Amino acid sequence: MIETKAPARRSAPWVIAVPLLLVLMLAVCWCGLWFYAAAHAEREIEAWMAREKLVGREWGCGERRLTGFPFRFELICTAPTLLTRGGDPLRITAASAHLVAQVWSPNHIIAEFAAPMQIEDTATGKLYRASWSLLQMSAIGDMSGNPHRISLSADQISADLLPGAGAAPVPAFTAKHFEAHARRAPAAGGPEGIDYAVGLVDGDTPALAQAGGSGPINLTVQGTVTALTDLRPMPVAERIRAWAQEGGKFRLDRFQLTTPKAALSASGAVSVDPQGRLNGTVNLGFSGVDELLKNLARSGVIAPELAPVIGALALAGKSGDVAGRQGTTFALTLKDGTLQLGKFPVGIIPPLF
Repeated sequence: MIETKAPARRSAPWVIAVPLLLVLMLAVCWCGLWFYAAAHAEREIEAWMAREKLVGREWGCGERRLTGFPFRFELICTAPTLLTRGGDPLRITAASAHLVAQVWSPNHIIAEFAAPMQIEDTATGKLYRASWSLLQMSAIGDMSGNPHRISLSADQISADLLPGAGAAPVPAFTAKHFEAHARRAPAAGGPEGIDYAVGLVDGDTPALAQAGGSGPINLTVQGTVTALTDLRPMPVAERIRAWAQEGGKFRLDRFQLTTPKAALSASGAVSVDPQGRLNGTVNLGFSGVDELLKNLARSGVIAPELAPVIGALALAGKSGDVAGRQGTTFALTLKDGTLQLGKFPVGIIPPLF
């Protein structure tokens, strides 16, 4: 008996064609969605810049491009500029800015800025130039553009004052690292707050050396400020007045400033009444600052009256820890602008507006 083999079964063409067609359709849809979202992002950028201009901040780019297809949005801005009006008028320019957001998280933006940056006070004509090895910013907001969290980090910073044509730059400040963070804090029966944190590593300034001090300076600041909703450029006195009218409070959870020979620490909470007077409590600590304060007063960096006042307060304080060093600590009360040590007035702070 002769056996015959059944013919091999041939795969139906649609078994291969259908998945391939689905992949192609998905790719076409993804392309369409990306370009639609990119066009929408361009419109949102224009609308945001228009809103910013109305409140006194005018942003610009020498050239602006939106790229990043297929999984990111990348905004490349050459020669970015910022003009502020309403407070201290400033003109800020940088070499370039590169902003990136992932398609699945468009409200989380990471930006990198290229040095140098120039900051010009258009009212006085003073011009500063800053440079760094790395300057990055991270921002998370809602889909309407309102920020919820912002972080800024910079390494190897230097800043110079540019006196004018033909004159050599005057060194103003250097630091190994700087960072600043801010985030919205939930309201607890009062105005919404902003948690803030600032850090400085190995900062230095010629002004400190001229005053007889020595660097580097290290700084840590943390706390919360409430009712800081109006961020339009405006004079400082006007901003404090608006903040006071909203019932704002400034809480300092941690302040530590150290140099090789001196240290300062502070904590507390203050507010401003409708007359511009400070109210609240402040805990201060000093270590090794006597000679530094005298030198700062002699060089005109601080008011001559301030050094003896702090010296007198130190005598009335008690021994304690100041940023990890042995120093003097004391508690102060601010009542209607009067500075009190216990129940005894030791000074008056003029109204802030």
